[in-house]
Amino acid sequence: MRVDLAWNLLMGEGFIDLRRCIYQTDSEFKRFRKLLVNAVMATDIMDKDLKVLRNSRWEKAFNGNQEEQSEVAANRKATIVIEHLIQAVDVAHTMQHWHIYRKWKERLRKE
Repeated sequence: MRVDLAWNLLMGEGFIDLRRCIYQTDSEFKRFRKLLVNAVMATDIMDKDLKVLRNSRWEKAFNGNQEEQSEVAANRKATIVIEHLIQAVDVAHTMQHWHIYRKWKERLRKE
């Protein structure tokens, strides 16, 4: 996957209006970029260090300081849930019927 190409395309002149919808401040831009990077990294399910890091962030988000009700806590929860959803989607294709799996694997290989 060439995330850098997609990122450069998004940052191009043709997507100014879309970028304004996604973020409007520098801090929103940084949060969006971090979320995107974390989502892409979540597809690496074989890296044990990343798994430990994700699991520790899940624990911090949902079993950490329950009194923390700030925007930071809400963002932390949203981010880690998105990462886990990305992981589920990334491996869910293997649960399809074998013929469907082969068809899409072949298309992915050609891409």
